[in-house]
Amino acid sequence: MIIGEALFRKNDLDNYLRAQVGAIDEHVRKNVTKADLGKTDAEITQQHLPGARVEPLQVDFENPQKDVSETRVQVHDVFDGAVMIDGVRATRSFAFTGEPALFSLKTNPYSSVLPHGLVTGGRIVIGMEGRNDAETLKREIDSQEQTLRVYVGYSKAQVDAHNAKLEALLTDAIARRRKALDAIDALKDRI
Repeated sequence: MIIGEALFRKNDLDNYLRAQVGAIDEHVRKNVTKADLGKTDAEITQQHLPGARVEPLQVDFENPQKDVSETRVQVHDVFDGAVMIDGVRATRSFAFTGEPALFSLKTNPYSSVLPHGLVTGGRIVIGMEGRNDAETLKREIDSQEQTLRVYVGYSKAQVDAHNAKLEALLTDAIARRRKALDAIDALKDRI
């Protein structure tokens, strides 16, 4: 039995990133004030850029932590149906950085074959419970790891493309904000 829930299957990563872009104008409106206008648009952009970035998933696949422990597992027996036997729980976990919520967002491209795992405390855990059969356990965990690698790559590519556009989007929003604040000042002189 595979450990954990299906990853990369809940909400859509494209929608999440579009919402982040949609929030730029509101963020600039709330956080760029008349006092900031003494700086250049580029300086204001650099000040706000780190907070606008989405941190992509980076998984350290080269340094897994492996663990095996005994457990009771349910298997199907021809004569008795489902029975409990002594088995093992085998896991590999990897440290990661980035936004943990990205593990739940559907990537583009997307497939019906998804990795399964548990996201806890800066680690992603994959594994399997079953009979003490090293070949089967290794094959299944290797397959989960390979699928996880593919999806982390898809996610990272989408997030990196989003982040590459942020500076220009933020600069445009700041220019609009500067124009709006200047118009308010001009209005004050006209009333």
